[in-house]
Amino acid sequence: MDDWLRSAPATLQAVRELRNRLAQGLSLFQVSPQDQANWLLCFSELATNSVKHTAPPATQLWLTLKVDEAGLSLVLEDDGGPQPGLASAPLPDELQEGGYGLALVHQLFAEVHFSREGEHNRVTLRQQGPVNQLPVIAVIDDDKVMRALLTAYLHEHYRVESYADSHAALLALGKQPPALVLSDIEMEGIDGFGLRQQLMKDPNIQGVPFIFLTGHQDQWTQSRAGALGIDDFLVKPITKQDLLLAVSRVLQRSIQLKSQWGEQLDQRMTSALRPLLPATSIGGYQLALQTRAATVGGGDFLLVKDRVLWLGDVMGHDAEAKFFAHAYAGYLRGLLTAQDLEHAPARLLTILSNAVHSDPLLGATLLTTLCIELGNEGRVQWASAGHPAPWLIGPGSIRQVGVTGPLPGLRPDPHFVTNERQLKPGEILLFWTDGLLDSRDAVERQRWESQLKELCLTSGPGLEQLAHRIARWFDERINDAALDDMTLLLVTCPGA
Repeated sequence: MDDWLRSAPATLQAVRELRNRLAQGLSLFQVSPQDQANWLLCFSELATNSVKHTAPPATQLWLTLKVDEAGLSLVLEDDGGPQPGLASAPLPDELQEGGYGLALVHQLFAEVHFSREGEHNRVTLRQQGPVNQLPVIAVIDDDKVMRALLTAYLHEHYRVESYADSHAALLALGKQPPALVLSDIEMEGIDGFGLRQQLMKDPNIQGVPFIFLTGHQDQWTQSRAGALGIDDFLVKPITKQDLLLAVSRVLQRSIQLKSQWGEQLDQRMTSALRPLLPATSIGGYQLALQTRAATVGGGDFLLVKDRVLWLGDVMGHDAEAKFFAHAYAGYLRGLLTAQDLEHAPARLLTILSNAVHSDPLLGATLLTTLCIELGNEGRVQWASAGHPAPWLIGPGSIRQVGVTGPLPGLRPDPHFVTNERQLKPGEILLFWTDGLLDSRDAVERQRWESQLKELCLTSGPGLEQLAHRIARWFDERINDAALDDMTLLLVTCPGA
């Protein structure tokens, strides 16, 4: 396949459109959905840097996908001024104003190379291992000539692994499941029926499509085969064209079924993860929540247990972020159930951080989080792990309050601080995820902060009205082109 090339203006809206086109290009190179999420996430980070941080500003972006014997690579170029500090991006030990995206890029790809070519910035990503592998078809037949003929029919479009008996096939397929199994019925030892029954017991391969290819077409054989839940029943002799059509049809049907089930699970997971409040009043406090997802699902989550709240933001906003948000939410639900809720928020964050540090699943992505406790008589406590500090909104004033701690899992037994505020009548705490003011450009972020502060100070009474005004301001600012998820939580205590 020739190199895949695209270009676009250097704008955030164009980055969104170019990202969608990149997803189409990755599909042409047969990149798996899981790997596609990594490519798309890293492209978003790099392209956003090109738009926001080049001086003079970039006007055009160029995107190239190419494949060679070493695998797939992505090249992103822009015509802006030099970008400082891109070549080295270690994970920070303490909270910074953004900057985690480049560290993730370095983690996900085997090769990350930044250079200045003439008047262009260029970054090259190369994934680990080869790509564009053909789907594997397992052929099981004790007839040597038939195995050779089937391999010859299939090898132009698939990678064929053939086995002379069912025992050898069972040993191999359980370790590395193929895309499809094509098996004879009459064989010495374990016949095709027995092979199918054994494969149905193996959870690693029971969902792999299965086709019988046999010289027998009597009613008993077909009935018994159908009872085993096979995907097709082919009768010899068969032409090359008919075989290829049958294999393609079964594979496509399998992909469609997995996609449909995936969409149903995706919808259920999205519904389960969407930040929600159990009530707008908890323990004498009034609360208001607004949330936006850059794509379906998102990486933000909110958990509530009695008077303890967890607000979390998982790096990214696609399927990978959703998966890790689900993993973290499950762990935190267990933590809140098992732990004495009299623990200070800082202690709960230490328990979480130690778990992330020792757990390879939780430690596979980056998380910022806040643990909030709504105490008696307006006494609010919270602790932050790499999360933006909240704002205290009072009559005629607004300021950031509290201190933050390190990201969860960066070191064993980290030190977190429990912040405390005795809310007075009319005071509001604004907790938020980084997407609310998502910008690594200091000037742009300062402008947005000023707009948000003015909005908060000029809003009339009513917590829900303020939350809706902030959300509407966010929607108008990003113009339907958000690159990160956003959640905001307002807390006040009228009876304090």
